Amino acid sequence: MKRSALFYLHQRVGARFGEFDDWELPACFLPPAQEATQIGENVGLADLSHFLKFDLQKQPEQESWCLGANHYLILGEPPFDPPPGATDVSSVYTGLRLAGPRSKDVLGKLTSLNTRNAAFPNLSGAQASVAHAHAIVLREDIGSIPSFHLLVGRDYAESVWESIVHAGHEFHLCLFGLQTLQLLQG
Repeated sequence: MKRSALFYLHQRVGARFGEFDDWELPACFLPPAQEATQIGENVGLADLSHFLKFDLQKQPEQESWCLGANHYLILGEPPFDPPPGATDVSSVYTGLRLAGPRSKDVLGKLTSLNTRNAAFPNLSGAQASVAHAHAIVLREDIGSIPSFHLLVGRDYAESVWESIVHAGHEFHLCLFGLQTLQLLQG
């Protein structure tokens, strides 16, 4: 069973764990319906470290995020067949998901990246400093709920997580698990 770089932090705050694609990750922190309500009204943060991440130097046929000239990233839940020429960078990054109408407010406290809709629409990608750590920021809304994937080096995972939680306190940030994400994605 694989564990996220955030496993012990999740354990300390009372996460209820479940198995997701051979990973032991938070299923929920509160009842999933309660977490979903809080995300719909404010903002939530989840650990999606089990997502596969592939770096490419040419645009793939499948959906991807453009990170620069001839630089693309594919992110997906296992099982997943990578395109030819892709480099698996899954073990390099911890994957976080910040979702909710106040997610842009939380990010605004941690990065200079312009996340307004006109500058950073759904399915946009960028590289930026988030909480003083290099991050790949990918916008992928959940229906009408603004949502961002934040990929940070595993060495910085706890620091960035704690910074997001601190920045989100005034916006009533809740932690959420994968059962809640499945509920939101319907």
